[in-house]
Amino acid sequence: MEMRCFGDLSGPFIPPARGGFASSLIVLLHGWGADGNDLADVAYPISVRLPGAAFFVPNGPAPCKMNLAGREWFDIDDKVNGPVNAALIINKAILLALSELNLSPSALALAGFSQGGMMSLHCGLRQTPPIAAVVSFSGALLLHDDLVNNTVERIYAPVLLIHGTEDLVVPFSLQAASCDLMKKRSIDVKTIECIGLGHGIDPDGLSAAIDFLAEYLPA
Repeated sequence: MEMRCFGDLSGPFIPPARGGFASSLIVLLHGWGADGNDLADVAYPISVRLPGAAFFVPNGPAPCKMNLAGREWFDIDDKVNGPVNAALIINKAILLALSELNLSPSALALAGFSQGGMMSLHCGLRQTPPIAAVVSFSGALLLHDDLVNNTVERIYAPVLLIHGTEDLVVPFSLQAASCDLMKKRSIDVKTIECIGLGHGIDPDGLSAAIDFLAEYLPA
C-alpha cells in the first residue's frame, strides 16, 4: 500500500495483487468522521477474487466538524449542495486515476460506507459513460430529481445496496426508499439485508459485495 494523490484527493492506493497493469479500478469511499485508512483493509478480500484490481481509498476533502482527526465528504447538515460539491472533487480524482491507469469507465467501480455509500451512489449513477458497478454499504440515495428513466441515451451502472437491519445511524428504512427510487428509473438495483447488524460492514455483506463486483469487473 502506498499514498497517492489524484486531483485534490489523497489516500491509500493498493496496486493489483497479481502485479503488472490494473485491469480495473475500485474506489472506496469512507464514512463520516473516518478516513481512507478505515476502508483500506477491505481491499484485500476483494483483491483475492479480483487480483487485477487497483484500489484508491481517498480521504474526504474536509475535516469532520465533529471529529477533527477524521474527514468528511460533506457537511451532514447540507444534504443538497454538499453531495453536489463533493462530487466535483471525486469525479476529478476519478478521471485522473483512470487516465493514469489507462482504464475506461467500464472498468471502474465505486463503493462506499455510510456517507461514502451516499457519495458512491451520487457519483456512480451520474457517470457518463456508465461505470461498471456501484456498491453502497449503509448509505442512501440523497438526490434523485435529475435521474431520468433508463433509456438508450441514459444508461446506469448496476447497484448493490447493503444495509444492517439494526442500523441506528443511517436507518435501515432508507434502503427500501432508495431502492424504490432507483427502480422507478429502471436502474438495475439489488439489496442485501444484514439481519441484526448495526451501522457497519459484516462478513456476509462484504462477501455479497465481492460477488457483485466480480460479476461486472474483469478479474
